[in-house]
Amino acid sequence: MKRIITWGLSYSDYDSQRELFSLIADGEIDVIAEVQYVPGENEIFECRSSVENAFKLPHDIVIFFDTDEMGVRAELEKAGIDTENEVICDLESLIGDRNSKILSYQVQIIKDLLEASDRQIGDREWLFNKLGEYGFFPFFKLVKKPQPGVRYSTCGILQVPDEFVDFCLYLSKLKCHKAIEVGVYKGSSSYVMAALLYRNNPDLVYEMVDIEDGLVNYDEISGLIPAIRKRIPCTSADFAGQKYDYCFIDADHSYGAVMEDYRNVGQYASKMTVFHDVYGHEYDELDGGTVRGWRELRELNKDKEIIEFSKYPDKWMGLGVIKWM
Repeated sequence: MKRIITWGLSYSDYDSQRELFSLIADGEIDVIAEVQYVPGENEIFECRSSVENAFKLPHDIVIFFDTDEMGVRAELEKAGIDTENEVICDLESLIGDRNSKILSYQVQIIKDLLEASDRQIGDREWLFNKLGEYGFFPFFKLVKKPQPGVRYSTCGILQVPDEFVDFCLYLSKLKCHKAIEVGVYKGSSSYVMAALLYRNNPDLVYEMVDIEDGLVNYDEISGLIPAIRKRIPCTSADFAGQKYDYCFIDADHSYGAVMEDYRNVGQYASKMTVFHDVYGHEYDELDGGTVRGWRELRELNKDKEIIEFSKYPDKWMGLGVIKWM
């Protein structure tokens, strides 16, 4: 484990924080001191220090932000600290090819899901271990208290691990010929859902809809899952009124957009319509956001079977299912 001093990391630099917390969760680093922080900002790792005191601690690497190596060395020399043996680099150098390796792991996990037996897919522990290895996005609520068996990375699934695993167990039993997902981002969770559905039907068509192409691993995964179709740039309006067995809605999280996606495609699913972030109160300012949308749709379809997957009920994230038949 490398002992790290951060130099100039701002609290508002959330992307860098997530990368560092991911490395901490994986046991690769330990941040022992934060120096040159912005006064008045919240602490990040609870180990703020003066430069002089920090560099008395045994450490391996200094990671700099919003400056360069020459600037750090110059400041250290001013403080009378010998820089000859100091390893000083930026975050990208620390991370190296970590994310590209994780993307390779994800391709292998998709292969494992496709080749798995029904018994394995139906075994929650087996599926949790596979998806944990696949990786989940380092939301601060998750990665600051990392769950054993879960790899965290910015290439990971943007879901709560337990919620998504339980949902996947449920989804894996669905017989589906035609599916649509509105809002796929990088495709991390899309590939998992498509793999589970493809196992049950090699003639599956799984349409991936988004306004921007942020998909990673698409060429590799499409070779494994011929069912997936990139429909980018598109919105649900481009598929309005078309019939699907399965519909997953996770695009614009404003109330109006959620309801529009439902009217365009969600209501036409014959077997299952799923909404993400049904308890995502961080979107309440968007005219009530996903929470308002889900509350109204649940009431509108109260004669149908409603299922929720939520580890943080009425607080954060959550998956809501309308089962049509």
